[in-house]
Formats: sequence, structure tokens, C-alpha cells
Amino acid sequence: MTQFEQAQEQVKQGTLNTPSVQANGKQIDYFGYQLAVHIYNLKIMGAGMTCRGIKFTQIKKYYGLSGRSAKDCVPQLEKIYADYKEKIGVS
Repeated sequence: MTQFEQAQEQVKQGTLNTPSVQANGKQIDYFGYQLAVHIYNLKIMGAGMTCRGIKFTQIKKYYGLSGRSAKDCVPQLEKIYADYKEKIGVS
């Protein structure tokens, strides 16, 4: 089980509280937001730039991604995001 999956389980069990995230005045899902930001970060890293505050290896380990570069991992993370959106019922 990846750290991402563990975090989701901990939220379900009530042992982990996630921050409140708002966009356009509406409450949005924290894990969906986190996935979207990490996809953005990987795309930046895939273009050869760095992101302040996070490293490729941290994202790779958190989601259990495999690949040598950020470009290799973007499709995997987009698949995780699509599966997550389907799971929570967001189109």
C-alpha cells in the first residue's frame, strides 16, 4: 500500500485530518487537489525545471510510481488521478 493510499485510509478511519481547501469559494477535495498539484509539479520537472519545496523522488515514493524521469511518471500519476476521480464520483 502506497503512502497515498495509507493517507486515504487514515482519513476514512478518522486518524488523520486533512486541511480545508477552497477554490472559487467552494470546498474541494483535498486529495484531488493534491493529485492535481503533483501532476503539475511532475510536468514542470519533466520539462527540466525544479519545483520549490518538493522533489521528484518524494512524489515518486508517495504514489509508488516507477520510472527514471518525471516524464515517465506523469502518465502513471494521471491514471491514479483519473481512478481517484472515478472513485469519488467526480466527472
